[in-house]
Amino acid sequence: MSRNVISFNYTLKDKAGQVLDQSQPNQPLTYLEGSNTIIQGLETGLSKLNVGDMEEIIVRPENGYGFRDESQVDVISRSQLPVEEISVGDYFQAGNDAHAPVVQVVKIDGDNVTLDANHPLAGVDLFFSVELVGKREATEEELSHGHAHTEGGCCGGHDNGGCGCH
Repeated sequence: MSRNVISFNYTLKDKAGQVLDQSQPNQPLTYLEGSNTIIQGLETGLSKLNVGDMEEIIVRPENGYGFRDESQVDVISRSQLPVEEISVGDYFQAGNDAHAPVVQVVKIDGDNVTLDANHPLAGVDLFFSVELVGKREATEEELSHGHAHTEGGCCGGHDNGGCGCH
């Protein structure tokens, strides 16, 4: 089965209609199908569309960022943090490993800091207004690299561009 490179414009809203994110004008998001670049529920919805289609795609938590997991909330001592200055709402990586989770400071009580490793959109129904603006078969190079390439080749034709392709 062939895989496609898909380009789309989007506006993401929550249940109350508040805009959470959106693509920039004339800068659609482009991804390689099956590369786990976008959430599964959105990818499934987009795969059914043709170029020019405009659609509302609702993504439930189980096909988005999952459900909140209270075991991902932890209280630690301020001295255990990798930063000196912190404020509620700050995000930082919880370790030096590139795969260490990103956590958010949700409460500060004296020396105790409550951290939450849940994705901010965990447990949230997501409402995407999408317009499919491009769909083509992926090249062998894109398939071997595991991501879509922009015009000009890998990473827009920049020497490696920091993407790790080469």
